[in-house]
Amino acid sequence: MRISVLMANYRGAAFLPEAIESVLRQSHADLELIVVDDASGDESADLVREIAEGDSRVTLIEMERNGGPSAARNRALEAATGDWLAVMDSDDVLHPDRLARLLAAAEALGVDAVADDMLHFGEAPDAGGRTLLQSLHLVAPMPVDATLFVAANGGSDDLPPLGYLKPLVRRSAWGGLRYDETLRVGEDYDLYLRLLLDGARLVLLPEALYLYRRHSGSISHRLSVAALEPLIAAHDRTARDVTDPALAGMMRRRRAGLERLLAFEHLVAAIKRRRPLPALAQLVRRPDLVAELLRSVRERLRRRVAEEVEIRPLSVVLSADPRPVGDGQRLVAVPPLLAPDLPHPWPPAQQAALLSDLAARHDLDICADGEEGLFWLWLVPRWSRAEVVLPEGMEARLPPGAERRGTAPDDDDEDLGD
Repeated sequence: MRISVLMANYRGAAFLPEAIESVLRQSHADLELIVVDDASGDESADLVREIAEGDSRVTLIEMERNGGPSAARNRALEAATGDWLAVMDSDDVLHPDRLARLLAAAEALGVDAVADDMLHFGEAPDAGGRTLLQSLHLVAPMPVDATLFVAANGGSDDLPPLGYLKPLVRRSAWGGLRYDETLRVGEDYDLYLRLLLDGARLVLLPEALYLYRRHSGSISHRLSVAALEPLIAAHDRTARDVTDPALAGMMRRRRAGLERLLAFEHLVAAIKRRRPLPALAQLVRRPDLVAELLRSVRERLRRRVAEEVEIRPLSVVLSADPRPVGDGQRLVAVPPLLAPDLPHPWPPAQQAALLSDLAARHDLDICADGEEGLFWLWLVPRWSRAEVVLPEGMEARLPPGAERRGTAPDDDDEDLGD
């Protein structure tokens, strides 16, 4: 089965090579990567062009003018030839077994789309330390229908925002759906909801194999009046055809949440323009925005404090064997490797979040023990030194810069390192 990875890029040159490399080292080799550069104006297109010269699986499409992420992804869709489609942002990173495990789970479960958890990471100490689905405590695949999906995207305060997910979708289920090109934010949510309303079956997996980079330039963080108004219009177009009472109720709750966000962005715009009277009038009309404004201020202050955290060295052992470790070392127990459709002994999100937090706050010296340790080493966003202990003769691809310890021949080490 061929997988088409669709990557829209806009001025992402700083992170683009790492994102592309994570696709090309996938253990599922039958893939194509279609990168659509959305008139970036930086060196992005040159970087992709150079990589494509050395790997025929990479295709570069250059937009003549900036059309936004929806337009760029639609161009990638038109060029895709795969049996399955996977959308990826140009600043994120994939675990090397991600596509293989998603595909295996989809086929074993007989579904049209599968989505894994997303591990947050970034340069700031507070950028990591959690996963998108962590609050669900998943240990087994979880079906998601349209009602639950809307509930998790503004219809309920108790669920994580599933619109951020990056599922692997069967091409035949995707059909003729296209991204709404009026949307600059929320385009994934809008398309996934229409996909579910068309009857596609979506399942969430407990594993976090998608590393989601959080930084100031992330498109998903750029809410504005201009971005929210089309999002509300798109919501209304979809809601008109909803007849199920439970889903209709969730759609109404989501719309109320979008209206609140729009009111808050009007308030922020007035404050930034130093227009106190319109800002005060907005607060009089919507006194509930005071709490949101205070939360925003506290969040900014918290980020400033987090940036001052001292980074200290830490030695970590990743192992599925709960054995004693040396003085000064910290054991991080990892679960055994199971088929992706099978239940886990405990929620893997908690260990993924822990590793992301440790990487953000420490210079890590890691010993990855065995196949399980190596699997989890790929989920550590940053480390200063890493060695992998594997049985003699076992072939494995190591993360760039990691060393292999053991009795494997030197020539094998050269082949297995990245």
